[in-house]
Amino acid sequence: MRRLLSFIFFSVFIGTIHAYDAEVDGIYYGFIANLPKAYVTYADRLASSYTGEVVVPAQITYGGRTYDVVSVGANAFAGCDELTSVQLPSTVRGISLCAFLGCTSLQQVSLPKTVQVVSCFSFTGCTSLQQVIVPRHAELLDSLTFYCCASLTSLVLPHRIRTICQGALEHLPSMTDLYCFASVPPVLEQGAFTLADQQKCTLHVPRETLHLYQEQPVWSDFCQIVALGDEDYKAQDYQKGDINDDGKVDATDLALLQRIIVSLPDDSAVRWAADINADGVVNAVDYVALAKKI
Repeated sequence: MRRLLSFIFFSVFIGTIHAYDAEVDGIYYGFIANLPKAYVTYADRLASSYTGEVVVPAQITYGGRTYDVVSVGANAFAGCDELTSVQLPSTVRGISLCAFLGCTSLQQVSLPKTVQVVSCFSFTGCTSLQQVIVPRHAELLDSLTFYCCASLTSLVLPHRIRTICQGALEHLPSMTDLYCFASVPPVLEQGAFTLADQQKCTLHVPRETLHLYQEQPVWSDFCQIVALGDEDYKAQDYQKGDINDDGKVDATDLALLQRIIVSLPDDSAVRWAADINADGVVNAVDYVALAKKI
């Protein structure tokens, strides 16, 4: 692993020693040309820019102008081996290449639901990271995303996840629980998992399609495969009635439910949210219950 990390560091960092446009309260930023938007970056690639706990704000003001912080740039925290936690704001939409690569002391990072892209090598070699919730809108787990996160015990994949790329979840010897809310088993590239890790880990999947995971090659290699329960959905802030998963229950959800009763979608999270009275069936009774709730 050490050899792999050294190769990645050399390949990505060469020629990019200085990369920031501004420093505000100890955090370094780059600006997106002609837009009031900023991304987190590093001060000097030859030295660790960040240590301890870092809280990234939603906005910064610099030179009399206000910028929204919309992403974590490539290599932003990479190699910061004294960094322990990072809290990101809800304005962040993307985590770029090698953002947290080799942060060996990183124990916690909050990835807001707004994040749509988590790029390859993002958390490679974060050997102290224990739990991660992949953001709700992510459809792809890129190559080597969590490669060699040796302390990772629990990982949550959202209902929109469609593909897990090569090495994304490889060499995770401490992982005991993988929660996957996708109704259809995501496509797996070769080497997405390490077989020895799978045989010590419980896979939690939607009840309606549990049999698909049990029958699918590679997915079926998990130690045991069990159905997600109501408490699992609630723990990830899925709400009864919030059918479009926008964080609120309103008339838009009621209109969606009316269409869903006619043609129930395959998405398990949508089905769970639409079953207002939790009786296992989505019908007019749920529509009346949601109308009263609104």
